[in-house]
Parts: sequence; C-alpha cells; structure tokens
Amino acid sequence: MKHVFLSLLLLSSAAAMAQTSTQMSETTKDWINSNGMQLHSAGIIWAMSSAGKAEVLGETYHDTVWAKGNIKFYQSIQPVGGQPVDSIIGLGLRYNVHFNELEVMLSTYKDVKAIEGPRIKNFSLEKNGRSTLFVNTQEYKTDKPLKGFYEVLVPGKVQLLHNQRTTVRKPTYNAAMDVGDKHVRIAMNSDYYVLRDGTISKLSPTKKGLLQVLGDQADQINSFLKTNELDLKNKQDLTRVFEYYNSRL
Repeated sequence: MKHVFLSLLLLSSAAAMAQTSTQMSETTKDWINSNGMQLHSAGIIWAMSSAGKAEVLGETYHDTVWAKGNIKFYQSIQPVGGQPVDSIIGLGLRYNVHFNELEVMLSTYKDVKAIEGPRIKNFSLEKNGRSTLFVNTQEYKTDKPLKGFYEVLVPGKVQLLHNQRTTVRKPTYNAAMDVGDKHVRIAMNSDYYVLRDGTISKLSPTKKGLLQVLGDQADQINSFLKTNELDLKNKQDLTRVFEYYNSRL
C-alpha cells in the first residue's frame, strides 16, 4: 500500500516540476487525479502546508517533533489499476492544531505537504515506542461542535480524551503612537472529555468534576488521589486516574 502511494507522490512531484513557469498561490491545491489518480467526490487530497503563512508567535503544533504515523481517510483513494485504499502507513507526520492540518514529510524536511483535518477519520503517532490514536471530533456529537481531533489518552470502557485548540490575539500596534505589539500571538489551550457508552461529555479536571463522571467508585478514587498526591491539571496524573478506574471495571 505504501509503495503504491509513494509512486503516486513521485508522479505528482514530476508534474509539478513541469509547471515551473506557473507560480503557485497559497490557495492552489495539488490534484493527485491529474497525475493518474482517480479520487472520490472529495476531490482534493493534498494542500500546501499553512505553516509560515503569517508572522505569528506562539505554538501551533501538537508536537513540533516529527513522528512516524498512520492515516485513515473518510473516503478511499482509487489508484488507477489498483485496489481502493483508505489508509496510509509509516509516514513522517505532525499535527498543526491551529490550522487543523496533518503535515506529511515526503522526502526531506523541505518537502512537506498537508492534508486537511476534515478528510481524516483518524491518525496515529508513534513516540517512545508507544502509539497514540487521534480521532476526528466529527465522530462524536457534542452540544458545541469542536474542530480538530481527540487524542485518546486512555482507551477502554471509559475513555479519557484530550482536545487542543488555539486562541489568537491580534496585533495591538499603534503606528501613530509607536506602541503595542506588532505580532499575532497564538496560545494553545486544552480541554478534556470522557467517552462512555458512545456518549461524550466535557470533563472539569478537578476532584469534583472527576467524581461526577467516576462517582460509582468514589471511595476508591478518593483513596487513590490521596495516596498518590496527584495534580488533576497535569495530563499524566489525570491519565493515571482513568487507567486505575478502568482497571477496576
């Protein structure tokens, strides 16, 4: 599967080099089907990475370090003369939270494309010998629609999910007064959710919020928190609580 995909990428790159007389704008997309690839109605798969489009300060990535990973699409890709594929495995990936794009390293750090988040059902990243799954937020209905992906911190009967989002502060610079900040500044924010029996709910990372969702084992959870002196605002500590809870089910 991976060899078929890489062959298609080479075809796409060759076609792009043949069109060097045409300047590519930021909104121009690369069409795989123009190079022997037939796609479903979704059409465009690859886009130019949005990173670097604007001068911004702050963090926009889930993790700036590239990781080996796999991708599963909502719609299959149909290679000419081959079988439909809905997954790609073993590529260098990193997730841009701010632009909701999954960046893919093709051959070098300078050869990067991006896949728009809404086209991806899920993807996984391998780090320190562990694979972490990211599921599109479209998979679960919530009162307030979310953009991006849920990072599955704890799988199991009661899952702990993590969703990252960014907030933007616009420049405050006043040229006449020569005061203020000239830069766009981005801040990364985190929210936690609990998935139980197909229903998802937002979690307040406090003792009260925790007991609202894990109250059927309130005594055991209270004892676990006291014994281990956990900080529920810390991702690793919160993860430990849910792992402990699921181990008792």
